[in-house]
Amino acid sequence: MITEGTYPFAIGGVSSWCDAVIGGLEQIDWEILPIVAGAKRRQQHFKLPPNARLLRPIELWSQNPAPRGIPGRRADGKPSVPAKLLRGLLPWHGDLDDLTAALVHCRRCPDDVRREFRARGSWQEYLSALQDILELDDEDSAPAPAYDAIEAARLYQLLYWIARTAAVQTPRCSLLHVTAAGWATIPALVHKALHGTPMLLTEHGVYVREAYLASVRDTLASRGEHHMSTRIALGLTRAAYATADAIAPVTEANEQWERGLGADPEKIRVIPNGIHPIGAPLAPPNAGRVIAMGRIDPLKDVQTMLLVADEVAHRMPEARFEYWGPATPGEELYAQACERMRVRLGLEERFRFMGRTADPHGVIRSGDLVLMTSISEAMPMTLLEAMAQGRPAVATSVGGVPGVLRGCGIVMAPGDVHGLASAVTSLLRNPGLAAQLGRRGYERLHRRYTLERCAQAYGALIDELTEKAPT
Repeated sequence: MITEGTYPFAIGGVSSWCDAVIGGLEQIDWEILPIVAGAKRRQQHFKLPPNARLLRPIELWSQNPAPRGIPGRRADGKPSVPAKLLRGLLPWHGDLDDLTAALVHCRRCPDDVRREFRARGSWQEYLSALQDILELDDEDSAPAPAYDAIEAARLYQLLYWIARTAAVQTPRCSLLHVTAAGWATIPALVHKALHGTPMLLTEHGVYVREAYLASVRDTLASRGEHHMSTRIALGLTRAAYATADAIAPVTEANEQWERGLGADPEKIRVIPNGIHPIGAPLAPPNAGRVIAMGRIDPLKDVQTMLLVADEVAHRMPEARFEYWGPATPGEELYAQACERMRVRLGLEERFRFMGRTADPHGVIRSGDLVLMTSISEAMPMTLLEAMAQGRPAVATSVGGVPGVLRGCGIVMAPGDVHGLASAVTSLLRNPGLAAQLGRRGYERLHRRYTLERCAQAYGALIDELTEKAPT
């Protein structure tokens, strides 16, 4: 299993899913290959089950030395690795053959990676290829912006790290299970090209959609940087869809995006997330307590949640909000901005950031309802945990959320502060309705979203793929 910025070093829904699936398929021996940012010391937040082994992480942007080469001219006359990677990833419809050939070369000749990128001819060939790509006229996309020298150099560096990721050796295995259609695709694509190993892709959040959202939020980035980040995400995603033998989105909403981005519909098998139910739910405390769980991250739109809490406080001063979860690594400034906003709104004890918890079920049990204000989700584990505890949820209509909460929660548009606040207030003031929705959620969880159903579906798909694998 190849992870990207999640299991076992980060807390969140994807990491919880990884841990649940690995533990739920005890008959399978798993090797976990994490892709992480930087070489800084990391804390492992999940203890791997006995049937799993952690491989050495692939570290992006680290200071660890790469294989060194001597700068010089290319003597073989073949296209350079940087130019091939560029043609494979940057155009609206990239060249998968060029991309695969370049990545495989990096794996076969890891000592050449640094040499390739330092060679005088590679930079000039890259610049020529970049100019050609930026001038392409594609009716499906807007015209590309011109890149200045800094943007061209940053893209070159990004391609270098893609090459270094491809160069990392991967152990022989029966199946490649990729948990995101981004950087995690790179070692799997190479491994499959070399050994014919089948590849299974699970999409939680849609990688391209979240890249678009991140680009919009980054108001300081230049047009070239926006173009670069979204096109590389698109290139990696389309490569993942083309290479995977099966694509298992966690919700039908993801399937629609995958089809729209060119994934073969015959490959797609929707497998919803699942959790292990924990006994009968206890009655809510009726304490006016609203629980939110998740990373402090722009995708969770915590600032909208603060505005919701402020509006609810004007209607129900006794209401209390608890936000459980750490800041996403790299989003510490966003977390600080949220804290400043909390103070500026005068929420004081009405809204508290609680930090991490090792007992999400116990936290949810202590509240009366669960609130989620995300602008992007797939199938949030927090909503399943709320259903397991018989607690209703108020959430935004993103990803698979409307389908999960059908008949057992209240769904509003992202950013609809007034609508979300009205829904929260209604449930807090009407405990009978809240209890009815909670019971429906508990029953729906047992019918559709148990870990047993999820693990059985993955087990059957893995058996199917490995039976077809070359011996």
